[in-house]
Amino acid sequence: MRRVVNAERVFLGDECLAINANEKHGCYVEILAALKHQLDAMLSHHCKVLFVRVDIRQHDYSGDNKPMADFMRKLKKRLVRRYDTNHIGHLWAREVEKAKHQHYHLILMLDGRKVQHPAKLIEDVEFVADSWGLPKPFTPRNCYTLIKRGDADTYGKAFYRGSYLAKTRGKGYKATTANNYGRSNIQPIQRSALTEKIRGISEYGAI
Repeated sequence: MRRVVNAERVFLGDECLAINANEKHGCYVEILAALKHQLDAMLSHHCKVLFVRVDIRQHDYSGDNKPMADFMRKLKKRLVRRYDTNHIGHLWAREVEKAKHQHYHLILMLDGRKVQHPAKLIEDVEFVADSWGLPKPFTPRNCYTLIKRGDADTYGKAFYRGSYLAKTRGKGYKATTANNYGRSNIQPIQRSALTEKIRGISEYGAI
């Protein structure tokens, strides 16, 4: 990751989005682009997306991200069973600051028609963390946004909140083969297919 933006807005494609950055503290464009790709992909599949942020803590330092990979694999299995969904978007960023062990900022994105409030979701995150012997995850204030497809206001608020994961501070303390971030691989519906899906919703009701 090399390109850093130190402005209050970033251009990604043909969109200009507000981000949590300034002249002193910048954001990695690569992580911002990953966030936008997965958020857009989720919104191509679902007319509403629940966007939730939590922090996953570790007891001990690990040079790689295997503990987080294991955690995400178990969490997603649990969420698939609970919400009966094939699309669970995520983005995590690894950080090490004052503490000697890393922590992870995590964003989860789910079908907003099936889950509109994160209370049960956070319970699942805490259950999986406890089952893996991890410290209790931290849930920040105002941890979620329910984004409606085409609603620039809720989209912008969520993206600004998520841009915190792209900040340069705290990155780089890892093994050379480990990544500073990870994301899901949800692929967007192609524009023609999305047009047909929207037409079906308008003609026959929500699908």
